[in-house]
Amino acid sequence: MLDNSLKHLRPASPIVLNNVTCPYCGRFFGDGGVVRNKEHVIGRNFVPRGKLNRQWNLIVWACEPCNGRKADLENDLSAISMQPDAVGKYADSDQTLISEALRKAEKTFSRRTGKPVKVSQEKLTLKMPFASGVSFEFEFTSSPQANSERVYELARLQLMGFFYWITFDEKIRKGGFWVGGFFPVFETVRSDWGNGIMRGFMNAGVGWEPRVLAIGADGFFKIVIRRHPTADCWSWALEWNKKHRVVGFFGDRRAAEEIVRGFPRLEMQSMAEGPDNFLRYHREIALPDDEDKLFYWESVMHDSA
Repeated sequence: MLDNSLKHLRPASPIVLNNVTCPYCGRFFGDGGVVRNKEHVIGRNFVPRGKLNRQWNLIVWACEPCNGRKADLENDLSAISMQPDAVGKYADSDQTLISEALRKAEKTFSRRTGKPVKVSQEKLTLKMPFASGVSFEFEFTSSPQANSERVYELARLQLMGFFYWITFDEKIRKGGFWVGGFFPVFETVRSDWGNGIMRGFMNAGVGWEPRVLAIGADGFFKIVIRRHPTADCWSWALEWNKKHRVVGFFGDRRAAEEIVRGFPRLEMQSMAEGPDNFLRYHREIALPDDEDKLFYWESVMHDSA
């Protein structure tokens, strides 16, 4: 059973669990052949170099296959989430971020393109034929993109690590797993944090009591897990390297679906319309800092004032 109160932990001290089961797959380390590795739930190389020094992290034991699978996900997603946008603007002016982004872009391969992140910008050229032999051609260039499946899988593993911690029983040295499914809703970059879906998610859950509310690595990692007031349903949100946000639910699917049905759809703009062709796009919407409530809880803010 989850504790109903938030505990304020020392920001410079790691949280270390001496667990006997893997927080990701549940395998017992006493079973023959199960090799365990020390696992940093926030990967030390997932954020800019040195940002976790003298800062909190969650450290557990994990089985070797889960540890390796998570490290592989962190590899390219870390590099991609540090890259500047299509016009060359970084999510933060921090020089450590910029130098680390450049280093990783050279050395890390995108799983989406099979090329180094440095040359994984994606271009889309559309040629739209219209009547009387007239056509329009449009070219779009984006910064390196991540596969959504990999984004959601890394989010799932990070959330499992934190959920294992808040349900951890010191006597039996085991944590728990949520009951029900895992339901990602949306993932997007900083320039689009203000779109209708992200705002709908933020506003729907801001009043729910957090079970985990944490900012670490000098703000380059954020997580919140909130419990639904009446249902066995939790909302969750992650922010990676001040650029990429991922949000969703786990637990009772019906409760999650009921909430999502109330979200507005993404607004699509029409660029060109023809008798048999059309081109529509979503205009990114930034979220002003004074309207950002995703990692906010009023009582916590009052307690720390």
